Amino acid sequence: MARLIRWSLGLALASLCACGQEIPAGADASSASRDAAAPTPADAGTMADAGPDLPGEDASTPSGDASPSGADAGTRPDAAAPCIETCPVASGVAWECKRRFALGTNWAWHNFGADFGGIGPWGQQGVSQDPGAFDTDLAAMAAKGVNVIRWWMFPRFFSESITFGADGAPTGIGGTLAADVQKALELAEAHDVYLMLTLFSFDTFTPTKTEYGLDVPGLGPVVKDPAKSAKLYANLAGPVADAVESSPYRRRMIAWDLINEPEWAMTGPSLYGDPDFEPGAGLEAVTHAQMEAFLKGLAAELRSHSSAQVTIGSAAIKWAKAWTHVDVDFYQLHYYDWVYEWFPYSTVTPANSGLSGKPVVMGEFPNAGLSAIASKGYPAR
Repeated sequence: MARLIRWSLGLALASLCACGQEIPAGADASSASRDAAAPTPADAGTMADAGPDLPGEDASTPSGDASPSGADAGTRPDAAAPCIETCPVASGVAWECKRRFALGTNWAWHNFGADFGGIGPWGQQGVSQDPGAFDTDLAAMAAKGVNVIRWWMFPRFFSESITFGADGAPTGIGGTLAADVQKALELAEAHDVYLMLTLFSFDTFTPTKTEYGLDVPGLGPVVKDPAKSAKLYANLAGPVADAVESSPYRRRMIAWDLINEPEWAMTGPSLYGDPDFEPGAGLEAVTHAQMEAFLKGLAAELRSHSSAQVTIGSAAIKWAKAWTHVDVDFYQLHYYDWVYEWFPYSTVTPANSGLSGKPVVMGEFPNAGLSAIASKGYPAR
């Protein structure tokens, strides 16, 4: 388990490299074509190599920066029109009538929990209030060949732009939240990148408490209570999705990542034969059945408001089957040294772990590569 940092972890997601065409701006055309066709570490056919060598920071530093330029808005395919697959034999994530090889980065946040909605009492502004800072980083990422950015929204409920009732469930959004979502899409359009917005994280299961003068609700009680979950869907997820869909740049929203590494906020046995779940310290854990029910409802709500795809940022292939009963468009796995040690990709693959019929994206991995490979003398590919 590793907390995401600003953008030092590679995200293998949705490069705009379809059928050897649409090579990312600033990327080497020959290497982009080679990577799109190369065999993959997990034999998934859709898992990607580490992305461009981006500047990194220590994992304990949740800070960063990021800015716009002009680009044509483009047109979103009519939902009623048939999608003609331009590369039917290629594997990858389907978007706008093309199969796209996965390549991008985790930026995660500029200010933890503040990018969407801001945290007024702490003087932290969201995207729409401080666009220049975000624009600078997006420009730098785009210059490195990044095409998709995995960006966290509510890893904790710090922002006053989300209101809560006495029962701890969301009652609505306000402040700058909708404007921040739309400004993020505008900046994505300006830099020709796509966004995968991650709604929640295992961090959100920190119990309700007051921190530095803020009353910070926890997600655990909402997940455990279907009535509270329904309020979250209607009063938070739906309005945020509406903010995306009302943007002229909505095509830049390629997927909703429902939650980052939910397995660390779960306890007890797996519903589908994976190893038991052991929650992280200090979190209000829920069962697999409770988390699955919550994510099913969340996916359904987002689909009713948004045409973007849906995925879940799973912590590891250790729990490969955890989300196979949730309506996702592609599976997403995170991969670190501990995963490689216990579940090496040479023998533990998506195909033999029960993941089939959908693309598999490596959503997090160390930008510098796996130290376990070098230390144990395993082949790099």
